[in-house]
Amino acid sequence: MALNLYSLNMEKGIHYEGIVTTVNADGTPNAAPMGVICKGPDQVVLRLHEGSRTIANVKRDQKFYVNLSRDPLLFTYSLIGGPSNLDFVEEPYGFSLKNADASFLGEVHHEKNIIKENDAMGENITIMFHSQVTNVKQQKRESEPLSRAICGVLEALVNLTRVRRVSSVKKQEYADRMKEISRVVNHVGGPEHKKAIELIQKEFALRIKE
Repeated sequence: MALNLYSLNMEKGIHYEGIVTTVNADGTPNAAPMGVICKGPDQVVLRLHEGSRTIANVKRDQKFYVNLSRDPLLFTYSLIGGPSNLDFVEEPYGFSLKNADASFLGEVHHEKNIIKENDAMGENITIMFHSQVTNVKQQKRESEPLSRAICGVLEALVNLTRVRRVSSVKKQEYADRMKEISRVVNHVGGPEHKKAIELIQKEFALRIKE
């Protein structure tokens, strides 16, 4: 049976964090941490902000590889390291990462520009690349894709356990932090993530008053 995104424990509608590898104009590999949205067993949407090298490569080639990992150094090197910090594997349409838990090829079939004027980054253009998934590979038998939503829920729970014990000034910092975490979880999470953050927010509202 052929592998698909569901085989990698991805769920429809959930926003995952991966490392996207593309080919630069000179043929060298490029890697960057990026978010992808699972739209089905063989469909993803890649969300990119205008201006990055990755977006130029995807626009030119209409192809990219998504590498799934939970390795913090792999994510860090893909943003602030160089090619020497990463082990690339040459693929039919570009490069994947040798040490990733799993990887797949995305082939763009439609793109859409979204202009946002008043978000946290000010005015910016986000391009949604709707893509067909092929060449799914699973290097590690037990791969679990990283979701910003579950990371946000866990961070919110940490704040919840501490809010009773801090000063009034610190409580305001926790409240501001909780607001931002909730925004992110509600934006990128699924129903269970949203329900969890709703419950945490309600309990947080009670504890911050104590």
